[in-house]
Amino acid sequence: MTTAYDIIHGALRKIGAIAVGETLAPEDSTTGLEQLNAMLDLWSTQHLAVFNNTETVLQLQAGKASYSVGAGGDFDMPRPLRISGAYTRLSPTGTTVDYACAEVDYSAYARIGLKSQPGPWPKVMYFNTSFPLAEIIFWPVPSQNAEFHLWADMVFSQFMDLTDDVVLPQGYMLALQANLALLLAPEYGVAPSPGLVQLARSTKKSLKALNATPTATSTYDGVLVGAGANDAGWILNGGF
Repeated sequence: MTTAYDIIHGALRKIGAIAVGETLAPEDSTTGLEQLNAMLDLWSTQHLAVFNNTETVLQLQAGKASYSVGAGGDFDMPRPLRISGAYTRLSPTGTTVDYACAEVDYSAYARIGLKSQPGPWPKVMYFNTSFPLAEIIFWPVPSQNAEFHLWADMVFSQFMDLTDDVVLPQGYMLALQANLALLLAPEYGVAPSPGLVQLARSTKKSLKALNATPTATSTYDGVLVGAGANDAGWILNGGF
């Protein structure tokens, strides 16, 4: 476990603003906490810097295509930054089967001709990143209630005070200290050393490599997955 105090203290030591064993002054604590939270907020927008890919189990309602997402929304959960995967779970004969739901952009969703078309489960979804509530629109419109599993990147938790405990994966402590040091250096009139700049870059690069998703290389025979030429759905969705 670590605290915001530990991260800020380490960052200020790296630019020579304080010495080892020296206590943070109140103004240093305030500035450090403000900049640390600002940096975490920025890192939340960078997919490969986020380690918290969270699964949320939700409920689809029969006949409902559009759901607001966020605190107080239809999907009452923290508003996700981005969606990394999703599937509908059904047990029609007592055997549980998961049906993947692919995310598409607006242009692909707009090309679907019959947006109200019903189906046993949604095959695609459009994630509208509106704020404060985002929106997910499904197609086809589910014709039955179902369990929906959503995997999404969430924002980094903000530190409310200096003594907040947080558990970080390996590598994050040094990366946070080094990158916060770069952010704080101008406020203390310090030019970061080349070694510190390199440390900040290399540690953040390591985090991104750690969080990278392996590229799928598997391919499947058309007989198994169904060939597009034999799918009459193109009549309804314009070839999507």
